[in-house]
Amino acid sequence: MFEQQLQPLLGDTQIVRVQDFSSYFQSEFPAGSRAALFFAEGDRGAVPEHLFSALAPFSPLCAAVGQGCASGLFSLPDEVRAVVALGNRAFLAARFFATLRGVACYAVPTSPSAEECFCPSAPPPFSGYPLRAPDKILLCGNFLHADCGAALAHTALAAVCAEELRTDALFSERKPLGALESVAQCAASLSLSDGEDRETLFCASALFVLSRKVPFACLGMADHLRAYLPQGRTTADFSVLKTCAERALFLFAQAKPRPFFVPDYAARLRLCAERTGMTYAALRKNVRIPSGDESFERLRIFEQARSRMADSARLLCEYVRKIARSYDAQGRAPANAGEAYSLSAELTPLLCAPVLEREFGLLCAPAQMSAAANEKQPV
Repeated sequence: MFEQQLQPLLGDTQIVRVQDFSSYFQSEFPAGSRAALFFAEGDRGAVPEHLFSALAPFSPLCAAVGQGCASGLFSLPDEVRAVVALGNRAFLAARFFATLRGVACYAVPTSPSAEECFCPSAPPPFSGYPLRAPDKILLCGNFLHADCGAALAHTALAAVCAEELRTDALFSERKPLGALESVAQCAASLSLSDGEDRETLFCASALFVLSRKVPFACLGMADHLRAYLPQGRTTADFSVLKTCAERALFLFAQAKPRPFFVPDYAARLRLCAERTGMTYAALRKNVRIPSGDESFERLRIFEQARSRMADSARLLCEYVRKIARSYDAQGRAPANAGEAYSLSAELTPLLCAPVLEREFGLLCAPAQMSAAANEKQPV
């Protein structure tokens, strides 16, 4: 089902399952053409050697890419007409090279995450430069062994995104969430020890990336946590999954809203800009200050729907437990998950759980968050 949803979103990109790379490249590249193999620094080993051998008829050049070194790739000769990128860390450099040189780009993932394949723009030092998606993504389950837990935890955030849209739909026009629900269901049904399931997880990750149309609070929260846990994406993403589910259940099952509360929007925006590095102006676009009548109407709708939404939050908590069992995740969230959750209210225009907590006076005040951060730096 979800692969049918994915196909129209891929545009000119094709996802191809490949077992014999030698035969594939010989059928794909014209005789006499020349290719380059990009891989991330430190990734030398059997897999790069296997691909280099498969590319042997095309006089391949090798380039190890690292953070901030993409400019050195342009010393490659003009006769290179195709670039094969091995490993997710090499994709952005390869896409940047392919975009500027106008050559074909082939991505061979080593992780079942599609984030780097479809990121729309280049990272530093070329931030903001638009990138073409790969022409073809070549999947081989035997290669997809890196960061599997992180890919699963991040893809499972589709369930939280769907819950954010469900909550927002209480107050505004309903937005389609079928693709997000399909991704979440798929993520919960897979075994990371199975090569075909890892290929399926990659496709589910691609659908998750390509179907996101608005900024979600949980994804902004995940980005914030990863800044403090650069080597722990699995921990960060699972912490977001767990924290968001628990807070949604608290909000709808137990919370006591403060009906006359008015948040300090300006202070919250300043703090969020300071913590995340985003501009105040960009964050301000996410915040719509309601009139008094709108505030009371939101509270009325909330009270009317809270029992139903509490049931939905319980299902989300059960989903989190199922995901945790899939890869033996640690259930303990890092110390700064609460701050990240509070900041996430300014990272989305949706009326989702953290935003409702802000509007109902249930989040920490900015002054309290600043004091807590000064006492103990995030892990």
